[in-house]
Amino acid sequence: MMNMVREGLVRQRTWSEDELSEARRLLEVCNAYEGLSLKLDVWMLRSRKGNEVNDFLYYEDGKLVGLLALDEYGARDKEFTGMVLPEYRRRGIFSKLLAAAKEEARARRIERLILICERFSRSGQAFVEACGAIYDFSEHKMVLADFKERGEYKERISLRKAGPEDVEDLAVITATSFGHSIEGTKRNILRNMENPHVQYYLGKRGEEAVGCLNLDEGEKEFGIYAFAVLLPYRRRG
Repeated sequence: MMNMVREGLVRQRTWSEDELSEARRLLEVCNAYEGLSLKLDVWMLRSRKGNEVNDFLYYEDGKLVGLLALDEYGARDKEFTGMVLPEYRRRGIFSKLLAAAKEEARARRIERLILICERFSRSGQAFVEACGAIYDFSEHKMVLADFKERGEYKERISLRKAGPEDVEDLAVITATSFGHSIEGTKRNILRNMENPHVQYYLGKRGEEAVGCLNLDEGEKEFGIYAFAVLLPYRRRG
C-alpha cells in the first residue's frame, strides 16, 4: 500500500518519529532565520494520546511548511506556538492553522487561546497586529552564565527530588505563588512527571515544605521553571 502524500491542512492526533523529525527541522529553520528561541516540546507531541486534536499542520507537495501546537495544560485557557517556513509566509498558511485551532477550541469550550510570540520575531509581531490579538503578559528567559554564591545561609533548607507522593505540597506552593487553582496545578504536575526529561524538586525547612522548582532537560540546555517559595520565606536567601 502506497503512502499518501500529505497536502494542505492536517489535523494531527498522534506523531510518528519521521513526523517529529520534520517538526524539528521546521523549528530549526524558523529559529535560525530570525535568531529566535521558539520552543516546541517534542516529548509532548510524542506523548499525545490521540483522543483529541491539539496539533495542526500544513503541507505543500508533501513537505511540512507550517505547524501550530496547543499546549496540553489548561482547560479554559490554552497556550499555543506556531511557525511557518520563511519562504512560505504571507500566503495565509498560519491564518488557516489558527482558524482550525479556533474551531477546535470552540468545540471543546476553550475560552481563550494565548499565542506565544517572541518580542523579536518580526513575522510573529506582524501577524499578532494583523489578527488583532491583545497583549496580556510577558515571560522572560534568563541565562545563568556565571553562578556566584551569595554567602552562608543560616537556616537549614533541604532540597530533594520530588515524586508523585509530593504532589500536594508542590501544588500548594506553585498555585499560591502563581495564582492558579490547586486542583488544576496538581493535574499539570502529575502530567509533567510523566515526562522523563522533567524533574521536580521540593525544598523543606525541617518538616515544612517551603519551596519548589522543576528542571527541564532540553536538547541543548537545562531550564529551571516554576521556581516558587512560600511568601513567609521569601527574601531570606
